[in-house]
This record gives sequence, structure tokens and C-alpha cells, in this order.
Amino acid sequence: MSRIVVDSSPWQTAPRALPRGQAVFAIGDVHAHAEHLWMLHERISGIIALEHGDSEVSVVWLGDYIDRGWEPLQTLDLVAAGLGQPGVTEIRLMGNHERYLIDAVTGLDLSLPRMLHWWRYGGEETLKCLAPEAEIENPESVGAALKESLGEGRIRFLQALPLQHRIGDYVFAHAGLNPDRRLDEQEEEDLLWIREPFLSGFDWPHPVTVVHGHTPEGPVALPHRIGIDSGVFASGSLSAVELHGDGLRFLTTRIER
Repeated sequence: MSRIVVDSSPWQTAPRALPRGQAVFAIGDVHAHAEHLWMLHERISGIIALEHGDSEVSVVWLGDYIDRGWEPLQTLDLVAAGLGQPGVTEIRLMGNHERYLIDAVTGLDLSLPRMLHWWRYGGEETLKCLAPEAEIENPESVGAALKESLGEGRIRFLQALPLQHRIGDYVFAHAGLNPDRRLDEQEEEDLLWIREPFLSGFDWPHPVTVVHGHTPEGPVALPHRIGIDSGVFASGSLSAVELHGDGLRFLTTRIER
């Protein structure tokens, strides 16, 4: 019999220090693996209660709550509910996979090429869960089925998701920042999709470190970025980072058999 457990890495020096009295947790790409997210929520809640009673605490979810897994609604509801701890600031960001869903359910882009790209790029499980009777060759029927499955509350939640958030000298974004654009000129395409030249960070121009998901290589901490997408759909591990003072540690789920 298997169970999901959460491991904590040793503390290490963070790329930048948070303002005194602040602590931040950021959670990587969940991809419809609700049980992993539940266990990570439980661990983070315990750490906050035991270790950060006097701190100003923020929790950031970095997007990609759906696709590549079979619990999209459960995961969206868990993210929307948050930790339920008084005094904790909670920020939920948009990922590129949410953009697919929003465009389909609101009719912004219901073209067949877009639907097929979404299906091939990780949307197969979501579409089978939320629009099981709809035919992908009839995008309007898919959009109608998605709208019915999600309900108005979840659609409003998805549409309200911001693209980035800043705390001290850290910027939180799903995919990263474009080093060739000013901080105040980043475009949605950059924030939701970028890989290079962001990942390599050569001659990084920005006075911030980016905490991001999107690229399933994490967890990793570099001077210009902290990546926490550990590819739960393939690895069986969902990651988060805890930032406090001038240190960081990773929290990672795994399946124990």
C-alpha cells in the first residue's frame, strides 16, 4: 500500500533576503494531482503554525492547476480554498494551462487548431474529465461542456488569476521573466510561456530573483531564479519552496510504497 509523504530539504542560502519578519511559501505546478497538493497544504499549514506565528506569511500558487492529471476540479477547488489560516496572504497565479481553459470556456479561442494543440500539450485528461461527451472536432460543444462542468464560480476564479506578484526582491510568475524587457513591460506570453533566454540567465539584468514553475526540472535555486516545477505527473513529486530571512528550503512530496 502506498502513501504520499512530504520531505524537507536542508536550509540553504537564498539568492536574496526577505524583509525582516516575512516568510513566503510558493507551490509549483500541481497538474490536477489533488492528493499531492492536499499533503503539501497540510505540511505548510503545520510549519506556519509552529514556526511562523509572529511572521507576515504569504503563500503563492504558481499556476498550472489543471491538465496531465485526473483531478482538475478537485485541484481547482483546493487552490481556491487555500490553507484557511487567518492572517495568511494567499496569491494564486495563472499558468499557461489555465489560459487554454479560459480561452475555451469563454469562447475567446475555440478554434480547432487551438483545441488540438491543447489536447496534445497536456489537455487530454482535462477534456476527458470535463467534456467527456463532446467531440473535439466540434469546439463549440467542447466549450459548452467545459462551462457546464466548471460552473460560474470556478470560471470567475480562473478569469481573476493574476500573471505575477512581487514580494521584496522576489517576483513570482508561472514561467519566468523576459530579460530583454523591463520589469514593467513584461508581456503575458513571457510570463506564461518563456523558457530561454530566461532559464540560462546570462547577463541577468533585473534586480530580482524569479520564483517560477513551468519547466519541470526543479527544485533548483540559482542566483536569478528558483524553479519549483518537479513534474509531478511524471515524477510523482510536487514541490514548494519556503523563503525566510536569507534562507530557503524545499518541500517535496513523494509516493512511499
